[in-house]
Amino acid sequence: MAFQFDSDSQKKIPDMKPPRERIGKFSWLVMGAFGLLVVSLIAWHPVTAALRAVLARRNAKEVLEATAAKDWVRAHQAMTLARQRAPEDEEVIVAMVTFLKATNSDPGGLAQLLQRLKLKRPLTAEEELTLGRALIASGKTKDAREVYEKLPVKQSTQQPGLELLSSILNAEGHTKEAEEIAHRAVAQTPAEATPETHLQAAVTDMSSHFVEVQNQAQKQLWQLAEMDTKTGMDAILQLTQSPGLTVAQAKRLLELEEAHPLHSLGMRLKMVSAQMRLQPERRAELAEAEVRRFTETKNGRLEDMAYWLMREKLNDQVLKLVPKELAAQSRDLYPILVQTLSQEGRWEELQGVLKMPNPPVPTTLLNLAMAEVLSHMQPDMRESRRLLQGTVINAAQAGDVTTLQVAAQLAEKLNFADVACQAYKAAGMKAAENNVSEAALLNLQKSVELALRAKDTETLLEVSRQLHVISPSSAVFADRFVYLRLVLGVEMERVDVKALTVQTEAKGTTSATLDRIPPQLLLALRAYRLGDHAAMEKHLTALPRAEGLSPGPRAVAAGLLSLVGNPGRAFQMAEKIPGALLLDEEKVFLKRAL
Repeated sequence: MAFQFDSDSQKKIPDMKPPRERIGKFSWLVMGAFGLLVVSLIAWHPVTAALRAVLARRNAKEVLEATAAKDWVRAHQAMTLARQRAPEDEEVIVAMVTFLKATNSDPGGLAQLLQRLKLKRPLTAEEELTLGRALIASGKTKDAREVYEKLPVKQSTQQPGLELLSSILNAEGHTKEAEEIAHRAVAQTPAEATPETHLQAAVTDMSSHFVEVQNQAQKQLWQLAEMDTKTGMDAILQLTQSPGLTVAQAKRLLELEEAHPLHSLGMRLKMVSAQMRLQPERRAELAEAEVRRFTETKNGRLEDMAYWLMREKLNDQVLKLVPKELAAQSRDLYPILVQTLSQEGRWEELQGVLKMPNPPVPTTLLNLAMAEVLSHMQPDMRESRRLLQGTVINAAQAGDVTTLQVAAQLAEKLNFADVACQAYKAAGMKAAENNVSEAALLNLQKSVELALRAKDTETLLEVSRQLHVISPSSAVFADRFVYLRLVLGVEMERVDVKALTVQTEAKGTTSATLDRIPPQLLLALRAYRLGDHAAMEKHLTALPRAEGLSPGPRAVAAGLLSLVGNPGRAFQMAEKIPGALLLDEEKVFLKRAL
């Protein structure tokens, strides 16, 4: 019987959901183990790095301990382990720096370590200085200079900073400059480390021939200028006079002055003067702003404002600000008005002011002002000369050095050389009596210059003696005093022959018109006065080239050479000497040579 399939007759099986799959314990175990392996692999590096860092830091501490105990073998072994375990760890780098610094064995490596440490944190001032020294020692002068220039002013101006700068300059070949900086560094001892001494040193260094020294002094002054003491104000004032001052710096100085507890109108105006000097096209604008500020605020004294305007030669502003009637009653304003009218050349108006009744100033000042006025109004100038001579006599009797100096300057300006010479001499002598040696030297040297011009040998000898007394260590003054006595033929028995046989270096203050005179010439001149022809010839033979001598001594040398039978050399030496510059006694020698 054949099998027949009948779909309708077959019982259908109902749809059923497939059974849910189960994950066995073994599968979970496998997956957990795999996950743990992945996590372990990921965490392995940080964990080992942290462990190595901990061990390296222990080694670093051991390096520091061994270095302090100067146990170099132990320190080196610990440093090697620390470097192998964590070469970039900050504590490890610090320990390595300490070791290399103590042993001074690898300046190049020390510099590299400090530069790596700098990437992790800012270096301390001491570390920056160490980096600079290491770079110098490893020959990287340019990099060392960059380190020094980034030092804070407080560090760069103290002894360690100055020593670093000295080393840099020496490495760059600036040996003289390096010596000067090194000398300054040695002077920075704790006993002298006060703001006042730093200010004095900076002011001195500002006049140095070396740019580096000047720059260093400026840094020091800017640091001091931040102080709210008198030293700070003095530093501000010094900076206003700096030749390298910029407009921005001048503005900053004005801000510092305004914020300073000791600020005043006079100091403010000095700051404004600095701005005017740097911005001449804004002079009028800045001055008008200051006058307007003064008239609106009334802060400060009228005398200070008027004096500033007069010093800046803003004469119109002075005349607008100071009424004549007010000036006639003020001891401070009256001289300002007089000077302003003088600067303007308003002589008739000034004469009227000087003749006002009961002027508030001494008669000497009136006479000096009137002497200048009359020099412009009277062609013969006899009255001006009379007033000046009288003023010099009265001031000399009163010991008034200031009046004598003003009278001397005016007499020189009016070409009264003899009056100016006497005024300078009197001022110098009085200053010497008062032990003011600097003022004495300056005034007496001016007197010498004018006496030479006036051929006043009596004054020349007197002033030369006084200069030698004030500064006995000056070979220049000693030369001049001996020379004049020998040329004039006076006091020859008092000339110290032994002193002439020693060529010493000039010391003390000198004048542009007073040069060294060779001892051979002085000895030859003395031999001439004593009639010793052989000695004269001997000393002249040893005389060096005399072409560099000033006209007077050169004329004497030429005349003496002619006397000892050397007319050729004498003529060559004498032919270009201008006779107008010689004393009459020197002309006698010149004639013998020509």
